[in-house]
Amino acid sequence: MMFTILSAPSSPTRHRLTLNSIYITLMTQYFRYILITAITALLPALAWAQTDLTNPYPDYNEEIFMDMDFEPNLATPKVNKPEKKAVTKYVKSVAEQFKKKYRVDLMREGEVMVVTIPTDDLFLPNDTMITRRGFQLLTPLLEPMRKPYMFKVVFALHTDDTGSEAYRENLSSARVASVYDWFMDMIDQAQLSEDIIIIPYSMASADPIDTFETRSGRRNNRRLEFYFIPGPEMIEKATKKQLKELKK
Repeated sequence: MMFTILSAPSSPTRHRLTLNSIYITLMTQYFRYILITAITALLPALAWAQTDLTNPYPDYNEEIFMDMDFEPNLATPKVNKPEKKAVTKYVKSVAEQFKKKYRVDLMREGEVMVVTIPTDDLFLPNDTMITRRGFQLLTPLLEPMRKPYMFKVVFALHTDDTGSEAYRENLSSARVASVYDWFMDMIDQAQLSEDIIIIPYSMASADPIDTFETRSGRRNNRRLEFYFIPGPEMIEKATKKQLKELKK
C-alpha cells in the first residue's frame, strides 16, 4: 500500500512575516544609505569647524618653525608698526617679573624677551640629566607660556669649547633633548597646552658671548637661552587695543 506525503498548505501569516522582513531589510538599507550620504556631506564642514576651534591661527604652525633656521625663527612672527608700542610695553612688563631671578634681556627693539640660565645651574658637569635645582629654575618659565598663542618659545643651548667638537655637539644635543622632554612632560601633565610652540636648538660652542680663554668666560658661555617671541594672540590683542601690561 502506498502513502503520499502531502505538503502542508502555506500559511498566510508566514507570508506576511516574510514580506515584513524584506520590507524592514530594505528600509534599513535605505536609511543606512541616507545616513552615510549625510555624514559624507558634512565631513568637510566638521573638519573645518574642528580646525577653526583647535587652531584659530592656521598659519601659525609648528612644522613651519621647526624647519626654520635659528635667526629667521627669532624674527617670526613679525610685529607691524601699529602694534609695536603695545607689544613692547607688554613684553617689558613680563620681563620685569623675571629680572629678580634671571638674567633678562630684550631684543628686536624690545619685542622679544630673552631669559638666560647658566647650564651649570641646570646640569652637573658633563651630565645631561636636569638636576632638582634645574627643575626649580625651569618651572617659573611656564607661566608666560600658559596661553599658547601669546608667545612662541625658542630655546638654544650653548657649551664652552672644552673637549672635541663631536663631544660638545653630543653634550649639547643631549641636554637640549632633556629640556625639550621636560616641556613635553609638562604638556602631558596639563601644565601647558599642547598648542604651545617650543622650538629647540643645539648650538654647542658655535655662538660664544665671552672668551674661551678664561674660566669665567667659559662659564658665561655655558648657558641656556629662552626667547619669548610675540605670538599671534598678542599681536591680535595689540591690534584691537586689548593688550594690557602686567601689574608689578
